[in-house]
Amino acid sequence: MTSIICWNNQSEDWYPGLWAVADSRVSGNTGTMTDNLQKLFTLPVNLYEGDARITRERCQRILHVCYGFAGSTLIGTAVKDMLASCLDNLSEVAYYDERGDVDRSAEERMPSIEEIAKLAQKIAQKYLIAVGFSYPDNARCEILIFGLCKKSKGYKIFVLRNAPEHPAEIRIEEKRIASGEYLILGDKVEVVQEEIERKNITCGEDPYWKGRTPILALQQIIKDSSLSSVGGYAHLCIATRFCSRTMYISDSGPQRFQLLGFDMLSDFGMLGGYCVSMSPTLGTESRLID
Repeated sequence: MTSIICWNNQSEDWYPGLWAVADSRVSGNTGTMTDNLQKLFTLPVNLYEGDARITRERCQRILHVCYGFAGSTLIGTAVKDMLASCLDNLSEVAYYDERGDVDRSAEERMPSIEEIAKLAQKIAQKYLIAVGFSYPDNARCEILIFGLCKKSKGYKIFVLRNAPEHPAEIRIEEKRIASGEYLILGDKVEVVQEEIERKNITCGEDPYWKGRTPILALQQIIKDSSLSSVGGYAHLCIATRFCSRTMYISDSGPQRFQLLGFDMLSDFGMLGGYCVSMSPTLGTESRLID
């Protein structure tokens, strides 16, 4: 499985909004397959007009949506890739009211987070049936979609999942998270919740970490190896009123720039006259991880 924690972080000075943190482990029947898989993403919603659909010029980025998955890696990544392809290829459909006039503002034409989540539901349903037909034990999936919805002018969170009582059906549910509440996806939800509460007690008074204790909780679980299906490296996805972005957590050691276990200096190196730059990153202090 994996673990994803989503919360409404209004204690943050720089990035107040919806935050999500996930681990990077992929497990199989024989144990850990990799500790280096990204589970959280920001997907741009791009609009092209006229010939720009062919030349890919004059792209208008109208929205960002945040995406995460737990459960089947095949389903989660396949849905992400297909959804990203759809959102990156929008073109405007002519609309006429009953008088024959174009009468819809840009805000009215803006796709909502709910509409995007329902599109993801349709895509996920197809992959779920395909995987479940041959590998029913591997067809478990939870998908998190969230972001600032420009249409409703507020934050929206949707969870897509199947369950033992409806294994062949992806259902969608809107979630509302108040300050101090946590939406936890994956297995061992109670263990994750208990660790968050423990970090809230030990680190909650630290001004910098007051709204970031779920990050410390997940890192503690990864360090302790208390859950075999949760491990690797923690990474973030953040949706604010100003931007949505993925962030990585790096070791605080000198001259080390980590990205899900890859060292950006030694593992990636140079590309021509350029280097891979995945800033900003978030550093954590070892004293906060027991």
